[in-house]
Amino acid sequence: MSLLLRRTARAQWASLLVLGLLVLVSAFLADAGPRTLVAGYDRAARETVAGAPFGSTDLVATAQLSPVATTDERMRAGFSSASAEGLAAQSARWLGMFPPTLRRTIVTTDRNAATPFMGLTGAGSRQLSLTFSGTAPGHIRYVSGRPPRAPEPAAHGPRFEAALPVRAARRLGVKAGDVVTTTSQPALDVRVTGLFTPADPGSGYWPAHHRYEDAELKKTPGGQVIILATALVDPSGYRALCVRTPFRIDLTWTYTPAASRVTARDAPTLAEDVQRAAEALPTVRVDAAGPTLDTRFDDILDDFVHRLRTTQTLLSLSLAGLFAAALGVLGLAARLLSARIAADLAVQAARGASRTQLAGLAAGLAALVTLPAAALGLLASALSADGPAQPVSLAAVAVSAVIAIALPAVVAGRRARRRARPSHRRLVAEALLVVLAVAGTYLLRRRGLTTDTWGSGVDPFLSAVPALLGVAAGLIVLRILPVPLRMAGRFLARGRSAVPFVGVARASRQDATAVLPLVVLLLAVAVIGFGSTVETSLARTQRIATYEAVGGDARADALTMDARVVDLVRRSPGVRAAVPAQTIDGARLLSNGDVADELTAVGVDLGAYRRMMAGTGLRIPGWPRTRPGDPVPALFSPAARRKATGGGLALSTGYGRRIPLRIAGTITRFPGRSAGGEFVLVPADALARATGGNVGSVSIFVRGEHLDVAALRRAVSRPELGEAGAGGVTTYRMIHDSFTQGELGHLVARGFGLTGVLVAGYGTLAVLVILFAGAAERGRAVSYLRTLGLSRRQARSLAFVEIAPTLLTASVAGWVLGLVLPRLLGPAIDLRPYTGGSPVTHYVPDLPQAAGLAGGLLVFAGLAVFIDAVTAARRGLGGVLRIGET
Repeated sequence: MSLLLRRTARAQWASLLVLGLLVLVSAFLADAGPRTLVAGYDRAARETVAGAPFGSTDLVATAQLSPVATTDERMRAGFSSASAEGLAAQSARWLGMFPPTLRRTIVTTDRNAATPFMGLTGAGSRQLSLTFSGTAPGHIRYVSGRPPRAPEPAAHGPRFEAALPVRAARRLGVKAGDVVTTTSQPALDVRVTGLFTPADPGSGYWPAHHRYEDAELKKTPGGQVIILATALVDPSGYRALCVRTPFRIDLTWTYTPAASRVTARDAPTLAEDVQRAAEALPTVRVDAAGPTLDTRFDDILDDFVHRLRTTQTLLSLSLAGLFAAALGVLGLAARLLSARIAADLAVQAARGASRTQLAGLAAGLAALVTLPAAALGLLASALSADGPAQPVSLAAVAVSAVIAIALPAVVAGRRARRRARPSHRRLVAEALLVVLAVAGTYLLRRRGLTTDTWGSGVDPFLSAVPALLGVAAGLIVLRILPVPLRMAGRFLARGRSAVPFVGVARASRQDATAVLPLVVLLLAVAVIGFGSTVETSLARTQRIATYEAVGGDARADALTMDARVVDLVRRSPGVRAAVPAQTIDGARLLSNGDVADELTAVGVDLGAYRRMMAGTGLRIPGWPRTRPGDPVPALFSPAARRKATGGGLALSTGYGRRIPLRIAGTITRFPGRSAGGEFVLVPADALARATGGNVGSVSIFVRGEHLDVAALRRAVSRPELGEAGAGGVTTYRMIHDSFTQGELGHLVARGFGLTGVLVAGYGTLAVLVILFAGAAERGRAVSYLRTLGLSRRQARSLAFVEIAPTLLTASVAGWVLGLVLPRLLGPAIDLRPYTGGSPVTHYVPDLPQAAGLAGGLLVFAGLAVFIDAVTAARRGLGGVLRIGET
């Protein structure tokens, strides 16, 4: 058997080489794809945590040593948290209560204890807090004086020693060696022993600990600025604060996770761990009230998980089609090998070989190249792709190897029968595939892929629904296609040329080998159409959602409604048009003279705004016509509409006369307003007449190119109000980048693009396999027809005519399926994490892109057909006929 195996392998080396290369490529893609995706998901998780605002991922446990009477100061001496060592022990205790997965992400811990801010004598605008920090001494450098030491004894109590940041000392007007006294009861004397600055200002420590770098400024409603300075004490000073003063001590333990230790796989678990830790900590008392856990880490992880599930959904649907196409081409190569060794197997059967022996010979022949090729594909993937190996990859490689080995064995071992009609088993199998596709579509629309119903991730069966639909569509087309071909054959039989009749007749009588090429080609075009439709629809929704959030190419928000501010914005560089919207918070909605509720009133000229935003895709309502003396039309948000009940609706802003209202409709969203907020839109001139036109704040919506953001910010700022007068500018690019940028967004774009290229390649291979499978019989037919007067030019056309029906039908059906799939599966695909919460409901195909990709596939297929036709036309006529006679 081994000798026969080697001889057959040498004779069929070309077919074996094709099969081996396809197995190698399939194994490489099956392993490299998941590896790359998992590595990308982990990079996205680290990017999300690292890009979060400073301090938002910290887990902050807080507790409190309650204030005591002056005579009970010593009562706190026995508290474990009344010393630096006790704070460190408590820090380890809380960390030990974290679940293991969460605990592994923590890299730094910090502990702080601080008194409330206490006023200083001499000026009411200066306040001081005495604070102990377990980490600050390692991040500061003294530029004047010395570090603090233990408190000094004094006549009316201990004199504390503390160090101040240089900037805070300047604001307070003190220097090293000065003694300040608090206005608290009892009063404290504090000696400023030294001044310090950050040892490394660029360190990541300081954004979360800015109070150790400078004093905080607080502005009162009356306009007074209060300086809040934080002074550092040493451990002995903290001990004295606990046992020799009656003041409240706020305790804080901060745990900082490392972005490098967060993976996409652990993200859902980490979010749950944070919630469990927050529930566990308050069950343990800590000498006084608390502790409670405060963090945004779980919210950040939840947002990431939602985006991750959406990404996995999109890529799983696309990759399922790619894998199905790869299996189809692999099956075609295996069938081609079976056809090539059929003559050798017939000889062995004539010599007495059983069907089992024939199946073993075919399986061994395929295994000679399949197993080494699969191993080489896995090895190449491990060397070139990032990320760990995934079980799904090994399963996919195993399936590919089994198909490549089992299919030739099954074909060789079964009894050859010529059937005019498909067998019952085949019809049942095809019907089962159609039923599975329909049932999967129903479940996918009902359940979705991004819900919590599948705890382990994306459901493999539901992910394969688009591929099943493609296979089902291919089978249906295959069953329907022979009918019009036979009708066309009868019509073409009346013609003078034999080429159309022979080509259509051969196309209508193709055997089962033609099933897989048609399905693969249909899948390839469907995946291309699906990807382009989803990408185009997502980009359109992102663009509209960005305009809905910003209100234009930019939005400039000013603290005060002022015509000069609006004029400055209009004259800023790059501004083509600007529409202001006057905003008054706390306006009162009246019903029959009674106050129904408070809401935000926005006055805007919707006509001007609609003209400015023409062509952006935004649906902006207009004001209905009103007659003089009629109530002012108003558009209410859904939350405000529920309050606008009864008759006699009016709006009172507190700045002038009331505005009688009539409900003109509901508006769910407006730029600068939250979706669930309570606001009402009224015409700008009506609100301006009622308020004098110069009260409230203003949002100015801007359209233009190459906008100068700095100039817009200067235009809406009021320097005389300090930080409170700083204006805000939001641009289209800022919001749009938050939707489209990031590792997950890039993965989706690269995944769709690469998948489209690969399935186009597999579609081209399918066409080549069709040509190779029928090359011998087509060459024989051409040779016979040449003896009857068929010209060389007509011979070249036969391959075109023979394959054109399959090629055209599969391409058209696949393109239609690719455009329909997003609408069919739309309810199952939640793209809101990529659109800021706006659902993608209107799927619009990108016809130029889809047509271009499908056209490219047809060009490659046409080139393959042309090469086959030229090769067939050059075959030796006598040689072909002699071979056919033997």
